[in-house]
Amino acid sequence: MDLLTSSIKDFVAATASKEPTPGGGAIAALTAATGAALAEMVANLTFGKKGYEDVQDEMHELQHKAEAIREKALSLAQADANVFNLFMDALGLPKNTDDEKAVRSAAIQQAYKDAANVPLEIGLISYEIFELAHVAATKGNQNLITDGIIAAINARAAVKAAFLNVRINISGIKDESYVAQLKEQMDRIESELDEKEAAILTLYK
Repeated sequence: MDLLTSSIKDFVAATASKEPTPGGGAIAALTAATGAALAEMVANLTFGKKGYEDVQDEMHELQHKAEAIREKALSLAQADANVFNLFMDALGLPKNTDDEKAVRSAAIQQAYKDAANVPLEIGLISYEIFELAHVAATKGNQNLITDGIIAAINARAAVKAAFLNVRINISGIKDESYVAQLKEQMDRIESELDEKEAAILTLYK
């Protein structure tokens, strides 16, 4: 299905169905998109507000960055579904001769990498939402401070979910240096998640 044009109801129903896609990667991307959207909403509802004259430039930058992440995350939801289908295609390649086996093996390895790279990208852009959430919650319209904080909560969930998908896909990759590189990148980011979220949660008690 085309995730970018489907209704929310259809998207959720498709996730609940017997079909393997959309799955966890697409949900992670959608979570990121909604987190970015909340930060963007705060910016939009700060424009022209009395008492926020000094942060208008920052709000315009926040709106621009959040919109870009929101759109990218939604496109990655579709990409995640697409790479799963490519992986299944690779598994279905013939394996009757040595040449066919070699081609199939190479295709599967590439499919594993593609299936890891998409959720990795989802996790990386989700991590960027923390900065936007902080700006939204501290400098945006304070009537919407909780929306900025929820953006950070969504960011953490999206990063964790996306990286889980990366980890399960790299388990099939034989390129050890490639796997080590991705693990190091994810470990570094995940080590900061609790602190990032906690710092924003303390803004409202």
